[in-house]
Amino acid sequence: MIYGYARVSTKEQNLETQLAQLESFKCDLIIEEKHTGSTMKRPKLETLLQELKAGDKLIITRVDRLGRNTQQLLSLVEELQDRDVTLYIIELGMEATHRNGKLFLTILSALAENERELLAEKRTAGIKNAREKGIKLGRKGKSKEQVEHAIDLWKQNDKTIKQIENATGVSKSILYREIHKRELKRELV
Repeated sequence: MIYGYARVSTKEQNLETQLAQLESFKCDLIIEEKHTGSTMKRPKLETLLQELKAGDKLIITRVDRLGRNTQQLLSLVEELQDRDVTLYIIELGMEATHRNGKLFLTILSALAENERELLAEKRTAGIKNAREKGIKLGRKGKSKEQVEHAIDLWKQNDKTIKQIENATGVSKSILYREIHKRELKRELV
């Protein structure tokens, strides 16, 4: 039996291109999944892998549809090969479960993994550089005026924390932190 597997990482992405490619290979069954590839927890893929039998063929469009790192991918290819299941990758135009296919796949997967690591290093360096220049990252804090207004409302003792939060935009955690810092006490009415 010929199985196709199509996956995208987010619900906003669509599978149309992958499905069209898989349909052109006359797959008997195409499994669609919208789940991140950073982990192996992809329920539909796991179910498919359990159902594959000797002589079956699994077709994917690209290497990164099955795994995000070399070890994960090669482990899966090894498992398929041991079970006599052929893995065909459309993008490469080759069967990955044969000796030369595994070699090429190892190199390609290692390059992709290296690219992800380089991007992470660039991101970290960019953040460090921004901080060194005094650029503040993350969400903007509340202005002193907003916090003072929230404290004034709290002192009036006629509004709940939720009402103060809604009126000023100052979160209850910021308000409580400021109350504690100033050692304020509310008068009981």
